[in-house]
Amino acid sequence: MNKDKLSIAFFCRGYLYFNGLLSESENDKVHKRFLKFQHKYKIELTEEDLDSVEITRKAYKDKYHE
Repeated sequence: MNKDKLSIAFFCRGYLYFNGLLSESENDKVHKRFLKFQHKYKIELTEEDLDSVEITRKAYKDKYHE
């Protein structure tokens, strides 16, 4: 996993937590797991890395959304 993917993972964790989809204990557990991974693989993230995350919604059709 590279810096970009880890930054996105942190962003998504925050999004899920702040929108009530993760409880505080779940959020803490996921956050600690990400930090452990970050330290294990010596990935340094800056505020700029975290602030540069962009999420876009792609419209698509599948058999459930026709």
